[in-house]
Amino acid sequence: MLLRALVAVAVLAAGLTTGGAQAVVPSDPLVTAWTYEAANLPAAWDVTTGSDTVSIAILDSGVQSTHPDLVGGVDPGYDFVDRDGDPADVLGHGTAVAGIAAARANNGLGAAGACWSCRILPLRVLGLEGFARFATMALAIDDAVARGAAVVNLSLYGEDRNGALEASIRRASAAGVVVVAAAGNEGTTTPQYPAAYADVLGVAATDENGGLAVYSSRGDWVKVAAPGCTPTTQLGGGFGSGCGTSGAAPVVAGIVGLMRAQAPFASLAQIEAALAEGAVPVGGVRFGRVDALAALQRLGRPAPALQPTVEGTPLPGQVLTAYSGLWAGAGLDVSFRWERCRSECEPAGVARTYTVQRGDGGARLRVTLSAPGVSDATSDATSA
Repeated sequence: MLLRALVAVAVLAAGLTTGGAQAVVPSDPLVTAWTYEAANLPAAWDVTTGSDTVSIAILDSGVQSTHPDLVGGVDPGYDFVDRDGDPADVLGHGTAVAGIAAARANNGLGAAGACWSCRILPLRVLGLEGFARFATMALAIDDAVARGAAVVNLSLYGEDRNGALEASIRRASAAGVVVVAAAGNEGTTTPQYPAAYADVLGVAATDENGGLAVYSSRGDWVKVAAPGCTPTTQLGGGFGSGCGTSGAAPVVAGIVGLMRAQAPFASLAQIEAALAEGAVPVGGVRFGRVDALAALQRLGRPAPALQPTVEGTPLPGQVLTAYSGLWAGAGLDVSFRWERCRSECEPAGVARTYTVQRGDGGARLRVTLSAPGVSDATSDATSA
């Protein structure tokens, strides 16, 4: 069935919700919305507003880079549907998601993105019918990692699992790239993907009262919750409110962008732990509602630590790839030393990738990573 190869897009509702905020940091008129205080973003912005070295990949319907509240903050991306270099928005969904994550601030327009000094990497995966193919999403995630994105936002969901998509998410995690995904708007505990994958930060939506929105999917497979309606950019240059778990996910993606700006060497485990420890308890999700300031405070600025893993199948002609566990944007100069091990280990290569040779038959392969000022670390050995 065709639908088994598709992932449905979470809904973004129209309309504008404001009011309830206690503090306004940027000058933008719509930052009085309740969303910002609910996620404790104004206090977090006193610590950091992000960095232009941190990009958030928006895998969606494209992004309108000329929107006045996004202009200057959007990097060149790619259209994986039409297979060209013009990821212009075709539905409006991606532009709304991008604005919640990283709309510009202090320009007197609209609202502010959660990480309003971060950059946006638009990667179009949604067709005109509003669906994304698993294979397209997998390619886009790999591309986001290759382009140095710090965070990948997927405001998409569906009930089916897919091996290629899960593998691409695993590679992103091994490269220190955080993947955030909407939990879905089904209002049930049925797991939705990619949010339910172990390596993903699945995000439910909360309402103005602080509890889960009635429409939000929920369950222990959902790690965090975030406010479900945020003022944001609309296709054509206007402003509206991005609602649903599609709107909640980029709030979290933006907060992770703040965390990456503060702590470029933090591991995914450290980022997830900081979000969990700082979360406000909310029934229906594993950790609770995100608190941006508390997450930054608990994360701190950890020193780099190499966490090598090897992806690939150890068969002749196959390529093995080594990952450090650290985000490439941290700028750490990592060296790779491959070894083939039988009764003893011997040198095999010094690149990030290694092509398995026939002479490697019967051997186990492993890689040791080195970087200035950091302790060396060796991966587990592959199967023989």
